Amino acid sequence: MLALWLLSFGAQAGALEQAREQLLADSRLQDAGLELQVPEWIEDGAFVPVTVRLSGAQVPVELLLLRVGEPDPRIARVVVYVQRETLELSTRVRLPQSQAVEVVARDAGGRSWQASQAVNVAGSSCLVPASSDPLARLGQTQAWRREQGGAVELVSLLRHPMETGRREDHAGKPLPRRLLQSISITVDGQPSVWVEPYEGLSANPYWRLLLPVDAGRVSLRWTDADGQSYHHQLDAPSAR
Repeated sequence: MLALWLLSFGAQAGALEQAREQLLADSRLQDAGLELQVPEWIEDGAFVPVTVRLSGAQVPVELLLLRVGEPDPRIARVVVYVQRETLELSTRVRLPQSQAVEVVARDAGGRSWQASQAVNVAGSSCLVPASSDPLARLGQTQAWRREQGGAVELVSLLRHPMETGRREDHAGKPLPRRLLQSISITVDGQPSVWVEPYEGLSANPYWRLLLPVDAGRVSLRWTDADGQSYHHQLDAPSAR
């Protein structure tokens, strides 16, 4: 039993180091500029709010969100092409147990940042058998924008189960694995944000980010692993 645990722990640690190495290799690690906000305590680890702020970075900026206590530590890979001076984005992640959340970032100038925060999880419903159809209202989208302190705040939500294949239905049968393949946001037809989601992203993916104040038409596209896409568009406010 101990040998199996050590083998599993070694594979987990190896996956984490490999994920970090993707962004940290041959970069200049910075001492300041990155802020990670995660609750120290959470009642339900299935929906843990996370906010990342990064100042002084040169676009495009690539970020990797990680959860350090899982066999696959990846939550999401994010590439930001358009931002205001301080990059700010929020999402929700899935933590089956107490562990640390980590973010690693790298900008176009070869500079990198790293931050982590331990989270104590009282319980997690992400592995609880489904009591209803997880595909109900699949693809239902919501998005809105509003002016906030010299920036445009964009908030989006997609109805999607983000099933990992390890949860059961009410009859005890495994639910099929069903994850998103990508999330993309364009502003006035130009790439703004691209997200590659992994198992660590919570069900019904939520994203909030700040765009430059002159951002016009915003288009959002969520693409399922089976190729199905869901769309939402927000036009720029009419000039008064």
